[in-house]
Amino acid sequence: MDRRLQAAERIVAHTIPLSGESVEQFADILIRHELVKGEFFLKEGEIARSMGMVMEGMVRQFYWKKKREVTEHITYEDHLFVCLESFIRQVPGSFYVEALEPSVIYKVPYEGLHRLMDKNPEILKLYCVILESSLLISQKKADAQCRQSVGERYCQLEREHPEIIRRAPQIYIASLLGMTPETLSRIRAGKL
Repeated sequence: MDRRLQAAERIVAHTIPLSGESVEQFADILIRHELVKGEFFLKEGEIARSMGMVMEGMVRQFYWKKKREVTEHITYEDHLFVCLESFIRQVPGSFYVEALEPSVIYKVPYEGLHRLMDKNPEILKLYCVILESSLLISQKKADAQCRQSVGERYCQLEREHPEIIRRAPQIYIASLLGMTPETLSRIRAGKL
């Protein structure tokens, strides 16, 4: 099976059902991109010309605040990532996307996606579902930061995304959860 078609099917499996023809059309716009560990998919000041689906590996989105990195999201196999404002508005963004492991990403290019959406209502619906999902993930994270203790946030991440707990460096997990690495160590040791 064509790798782009396989990537398209994996994206669709996590969103909404599409006709075979729509999946093939979607696959045709995907672009394979490989990253080595530590390589950037996107840097601050660049325009997010595509969203990405992680086929293999793990990436993190982060930004700088008061001279320190703040991890916003960590994404692994079969999950999409997008720097939302930059992608939607096609303006320079404030996020970096960095590979935490050697990674294979399938880019969903802005231009190709919009051309396809103009012709195919199923793809337009797919795009709406992807955007809704991204907004809900961001809202859920913001709510957790306000309403949950650090221990509750860790338990939720462990329950919902054990791959992040297992594979991501502790410093990035702590940043993702809005805590220091020392606090994360105490939680893992059962002291909090």
